[in-house]
Amino acid sequence: MRHEPHILRTLIGVCGALFLAGCGGPATFRMPEPIPDDRRDIPEPAYQKIYILADGYDKQVTKPIVRAFDLSRQFRRLFNQPKEAFNTNAFDEVDDSSWFTNRNAKKRLTLDDIRRGPDTVDGPNVDSKWTVVGAKTEGVTPGFTIKDEDGVRYVIKFDPPDYPELATGAEMVSTKLFWAAGYSTPENYLVYFDPANLVMGNDVKLKDKTGKKRAMTREDLDYIIDVLQKRPDGTVRAVASKFLVGKIVGPFRYYTTRDDDPNDFIPHEHRRELRGLRLISAWLNHFDTKANNSLDVYVEEDGKRFVRHYLIDFGSTLGSEGDEPMTFWRGHETHVDSWVMLKNTLMLGARIPEYQYDVDIEYPEIGRIKYHDFNPETYKFIIPNPAFVNMTHRDAFWGTKVVMSFTDEQIDAAVEAGGYTNPDAAAFLADVIKKRRDIVGREYFGKMNSVDRFSVSTGSDGSAKLTFVDLAVATGVSEAKDKRYEYRIFRDGKTIGEVTALTHGDAIPLPSIEDGILDVRVRDMKTDGKWANWVSAYVELRPNGTYKLIGIKRHD
Repeated sequence: MRHEPHILRTLIGVCGALFLAGCGGPATFRMPEPIPDDRRDIPEPAYQKIYILADGYDKQVTKPIVRAFDLSRQFRRLFNQPKEAFNTNAFDEVDDSSWFTNRNAKKRLTLDDIRRGPDTVDGPNVDSKWTVVGAKTEGVTPGFTIKDEDGVRYVIKFDPPDYPELATGAEMVSTKLFWAAGYSTPENYLVYFDPANLVMGNDVKLKDKTGKKRAMTREDLDYIIDVLQKRPDGTVRAVASKFLVGKIVGPFRYYTTRDDDPNDFIPHEHRRELRGLRLISAWLNHFDTKANNSLDVYVEEDGKRFVRHYLIDFGSTLGSEGDEPMTFWRGHETHVDSWVMLKNTLMLGARIPEYQYDVDIEYPEIGRIKYHDFNPETYKFIIPNPAFVNMTHRDAFWGTKVVMSFTDEQIDAAVEAGGYTNPDAAAFLADVIKKRRDIVGREYFGKMNSVDRFSVSTGSDGSAKLTFVDLAVATGVSEAKDKRYEYRIFRDGKTIGEVTALTHGDAIPLPSIEDGILDVRVRDMKTDGKWANWVSAYVELRPNGTYKLIGIKRHD
């Protein structure tokens, strides 16, 4: 059972989100309470084990039934008032936390930043001896754990024997992009090592094909190496994934909270960075966002010990399914898709979805990843994700901003990290990632009010102006010449002046007031000729006579 302070923090987080959950009518702005820092010193939590089958059943069967009979949820849906994320600040953003660090969407990373990603070292020295300290032989791509000359441990991951560069390339590229987006990821290094440099450690255990642990022999190690593809010089390509620093305390769920972590006071299904992850994962074809592809680690930073939350295992992303190219139906069907099965039954197989015809693979090292039939709105994950199910328009806008923050050059830099030997294959992958990015932008910036990045400037005569950036125009989704805007200003819930038209690039003059807060509402016209919903920029007159932007709210 939770302690009272923990409950209080939860309520504070909820109250902070209510700023964005209210109705769209004129109202007096109230500064939300700040979300408490979740990187405070806590006792070490216990290891949390999540069983894949039970978790999958819960997400596919139990939770959909519970949601169907949740009357409050159905009423909110009926009146278009979904439960908004609990951890947004006054500017409708998320603060840095143990879950997320604002990176590329906040300040554009350099190309070297993208290439380096989360890496803090150069990886294991391939010219030195590696001591094997653990292994597994089950599965299509067996692997092992090594300790390098400095005593640092790495998990060594390989490509499937018939598809060199497939899984390792996907792991490297996606690691760079998910990290740059803001998530915590392992340090993954692309290595080419000589098997002759491997030495057996003492009392090494392995998990064999039956799942049983036993003592590992040199013959076991040779068996693992023998099935792998060798380069002409005899070296083997692999990803060396550095062990995370800290105490592993198990994966995290995409719903509820951990009972033994006082910092975990916001239900995971109501965290914006996990809701918005839906679009980032769809963009990169990360269909397998189950709990066991995550990891909680009890870390120590700046003298404080807390749990940091990681996304791991990106070998099944982009065009790779880990042990083979991505199956053609990924993204179009769930693992057990009752709706698809029902349609197939009713149609008696007479209508075959178009995606089932597209079975060609142009580059085996890239696998199967497409853009022409990619739809981020309807993209399906292998099993329903509770956080993704709760994604609102505001969460989607946030996720789209993250996706669209990546430039062509940054995507090229991330693909470079994949180390593909065929430049045409690398160019193909980069092109598909860029096109999928643009599809995400057109889907959401093209339909929602794309006005953002408000700023206030005050002239020497005391006059003030409000400017903004149209992200649809800034990212190339729309052309400036096609955009129209209008604004309206409120004070204390009362309108000041009429609706006024703007052209692209115009600034909004702010009226002179003696004190108080202005609610400046802006909206843009979409390509269908309809006006988008308003966005409020709240501007306060400071004691020194200058204006300051203090909040943003997107109206439904």
